[in-house]
This record gives sequence, structure tokens and C-alpha cells, in this order.
Amino acid sequence: MISWLVIGVLIIVALIAIKIGHLRHRIFIILLILFAIFLYISMTMVSTTNQLDLKSSEGVFHSLKVYTGWLANGFQNAKVLAGKAIKMDWTSTNGSFLDKAPLQNQDKET
Repeated sequence: MISWLVIGVLIIVALIAIKIGHLRHRIFIILLILFAIFLYISMTMVSTTNQLDLKSSEGVFHSLKVYTGWLANGFQNAKVLAGKAIKMDWTSTNGSFLDKAPLQNQDKET
């Protein structure tokens, strides 16, 4: 319940900030709010999944280690995906695929 309340407050603050500032300030505020929502949601997901204790200082430090490890793993996965996408041959096209698709539609019509 509290998490939805925090998300709702952040959205309301974002809407108020959009009404107030100039375009450059609006974009910055929107990005800042989206970053805050991402951090909040990801922290709550990691803490509930790993059942982290945030009531003691040792628990907080352990939680920070787990969360930074989770973020590092996410960036590592993004790096691997980007590397594999870069290594793909995007210039070659399979002409037979493009040629067969219209022929299949013509066969069905006759």
C-alpha cells in the first residue's frame, strides 16, 4: 500500500512540475521522476525477492551490496545484448523471403 502511495505522490509531483517549468526544465524533471520511480520499484523488487533487512546498519549495507550487484548484472546483460546486436550482419537480406511472401498470397486468391 505504501509503495503505491509513493508512486502516486511522485506522479502528482511530476504533473505539477510539468505545469510550472520551461521545456528544458520539464524534460529534466520528467527524466528525474522516471529515474526515481525506476530506483524505487527496482529497490522494492530486490528487497522483497531477497527478503532484505533494512532495520539494522548491517542489513542496509548488505542490501546495498545486493542491489548494486543486481544493477551491475543488468548492465552486464545489456552490454552482452548490445555486443551481439552489433556483431550481427544487418546488411544482408534474404531475397527469397521477400519474394515468396507475395506469391503465397497470390496462390490463395486463385
